Amino acid sequence: SGWPIGFDELAQWWGRARAILGIPAGQTIGDGGFDHSRFTHALPLRTGSTVDRVCYISPVKFQTRYRELFGESANITLLLHATLTELVANTGGSRVQDGCIGNLAGRRGIVRARHYVLAGGGIENARLLLASDGIHPAGMGNRHDQVGRHFMDHPRCVAGKVVDGDLHALLRPYNSSELRKEFPRYRELALSDDVQREQRLLNARARPYPVTASTPAGLQALRELRASFRQPANDAGAGVETIVQRALDAGIPTAAGCTPAAGTRRGRLLLRVGMNASHVARAMTRRLRSRPLDTYRHVALMTYFEQSPNPDSRVTLADTRDALGMRRVRVDWRVAELDYASYRVAAGIFGEEAARACGGRFEPEPWVRDPALQPALVGTAHHLGTTRMSGRAEDGVVDPDCRVHGMENLHVAGSSVFPTGGWAFPTFTIVALALRLSDRLRRGLEIAGA
Repeated sequence: SGWPIGFDELAQWWGRARAILGIPAGQTIGDGGFDHSRFTHALPLRTGSTVDRVCYISPVKFQTRYRELFGESANITLLLHATLTELVANTGGSRVQDGCIGNLAGRRGIVRARHYVLAGGGIENARLLLASDGIHPAGMGNRHDQVGRHFMDHPRCVAGKVVDGDLHALLRPYNSSELRKEFPRYRELALSDDVQREQRLLNARARPYPVTASTPAGLQALRELRASFRQPANDAGAGVETIVQRALDAGIPTAAGCTPAAGTRRGRLLLRVGMNASHVARAMTRRLRSRPLDTYRHVALMTYFEQSPNPDSRVTLADTRDALGMRRVRVDWRVAELDYASYRVAAGIFGEEAARACGGRFEPEPWVRDPALQPALVGTAHHLGTTRMSGRAEDGVVDPDCRVHGMENLHVAGSSVFPTGGWAFPTFTIVALALRLSDRLRRGLEIAGA
């Protein structure tokens, strides 16, 4: 199930990936994450089982930063509102000769190129290969029935809660105030490499979230007033985790990502703040003493897991068609028994270690202790697999250079080529792989042109 390329092969592209993602130079990468130098607090973890690892949130919005560059480039033709519906192979089936495009207004066209790269994401890459069945009845690149298989995400759920002890000490190292800084980073609990090897566990990470008692009226009004001056949360840009973290950090008992209060409410909010000024004063005193503003009932542990590559978890085509005439996609996302067994052990490790580090007590969710129960997993929109990288055509869809097995001029970019999912957000690796692929394509086309 492993990658057919080594760690060092990808590491050489990290510098350029950092530049594209707007991550400052000098941010070292090691032990599966970015460095910890900016953080001043840490839990006394037993590193044989759990470690801290650091995520970086890129400030770059790709369309904002790069669309003008694409539009002004002399060697790029930027074509918008043109959906790729099919790739057409030559008679021998070894090359792509046409790309069929269309839009909702009924216009249709053909794109011809020396080389083609699919970069539509973990679901659409597989869908397009399966839909390109003119010469290849099972779909392009699907001679060994691998296209669409091994669909993975990073499933998440609550593992349990930590009660009693110094909950502030548990939360402080993972404080989401880091997200409000210019270059936001945050730490998460992760399984150590040693414990994964010893207990044969899939990767996992966990994040402590505070669950507070009722917020004093004056402090609640002040927070809502502050929220009313912010821009509405953008789910696509901010991400599910960031929105949840901001809402929990604010302690506002409304749905994450909700629309901030309208300007007409600000007068009433100011009145509520004034009527409860003592609440605000007490909160500021606690802030000056580096104490939390709220009283915590407990700390919930949100856990995120790796999936094992499962060929039965897959993307296929449905019989119904969409507005462009393409067969709709069907996603059959499956979590294996191996995964559930690993998740129970990992959840127990995280909970017991978090409780030990703050002198508290871990109360697991029922599924952690009872193998007959399954957790209520939800996805994280990290669509992985479906065109996985492999050394042999029988085991995957693309080769170590991301070229579709059996096709001379078709490559795939994105997380669909991941053979395994790991613990981390996939974007940084996606960009590094894209840079590696672009270098190979440039050199190959230069040689062909010569």
